[in-house]
Amino acid sequence: MKNTHETQSTEEYVYEEGKIYSPIEDLQRIESGGAYNKDSLDISKQPKGIRYIGYFIIGFIVITFLLITAIYIFFN
Repeated sequence: MKNTHETQSTEEYVYEEGKIYSPIEDLQRIESGGAYNKDSLDISKQPKGIRYIGYFIIGFIVITFLLITAIYIFFN
């Protein structure tokens, strides 16, 4: 019998390139059919509608930040 600590995993660690390891990997596998890959987070591979909504939200946040900063600097 091997001498292993009670919290030590008996499985060998296998690293796969392009995978994201997360503590909820089993939940992702159940709900979405698999764990996330690094390629799934690439915005250029998302559908056009999702990309445009993302661009709009990011643009709105940046423009709002710049306007608030400009108003604070010039009118204070």
